[in-house]
Amino acid sequence: MTAVHDAAQRDAALARLAATEAELHAVAIRFLEPLPMPADLTLRQLQVLTLVRHTPGVSGQDLATLLGVSTPTTSGIVDRVVGKGWVEREQDPLDRRRVMLRLTPDGDQLLADLERPTRLGKDLVLERLSDGEIEDLARLMERMRDVALEIAAELDKD
Repeated sequence: MTAVHDAAQRDAALARLAATEAELHAVAIRFLEPLPMPADLTLRQLQVLTLVRHTPGVSGQDLATLLGVSTPTTSGIVDRVVGKGWVEREQDPLDRRRVMLRLTPDGDQLLADLERPTRLGKDLVLERLSDGEIEDLARLMERMRDVALEIAAELDKD
């Protein structure tokens, strides 16, 4: 096979993947429950909650780096989610100048509530896949995660 043919096949497969993902979302919307989205939760605040959940003890400065925004911008967002009771600040016992962020039980519950409809919908679909298909999907998702981590590490070096 030629490189042009391989590229064309890859492009076609990527187009199929994108179309299938869009179709899956459109179909899933029909049987998913509405998201219990609090009116006062912004997308940026949701990003902060998710990052704090996955990196407990993250500092505001590290969080700013992960978000790709300035530390003062991050500080304002953190102030708001702390004020809503979703995140708490703790002094680092090893470095008193460093403040660590952690989800509160309310913040953890908020994320669980937001994820529940999607998880239930995903479970409905996964129930109908064979054990082999589940294994294949798990392997591919793990590979995608590994590649995303490689990209994140590369970005962190820059």
